[in-house]
Amino acid sequence: MAHATVQMGNAMPRGKTIGKPVSAAAALGVGVALGLFAGADARAESCVTKHGSATGITRGFAEYEAFLIIRQITGNWPFEQDRISKPVYKCKGGGALWTCSATATVCKG
Repeated sequence: MAHATVQMGNAMPRGKTIGKPVSAAAALGVGVALGLFAGADARAESCVTKHGSATGITRGFAEYEAFLIIRQITGNWPFEQDRISKPVYKCKGGGALWTCSATATVCKG
């Protein structure tokens, strides 16, 4: 069995580079900067505002249930997996019952 070696006329010798070398720190800095911009866009897009409404025999219970609905529809019940802002409540009392609506921002991750 014959063994052949091919040598190309324009091949660069090992260890030689073309152009200016780029330091590892500079390459890392550019990579981190691009990652931060991409990450900021992804985080901004992953937040949504959700609303829930519930009725209860006390204001506190109606608020709790309205917020619980937000947790349930976003998959954060029984364990909270996402970041949820402190809810803002609007309540109306009428007779023996309270009706409250809750609004909160849910960010995935």
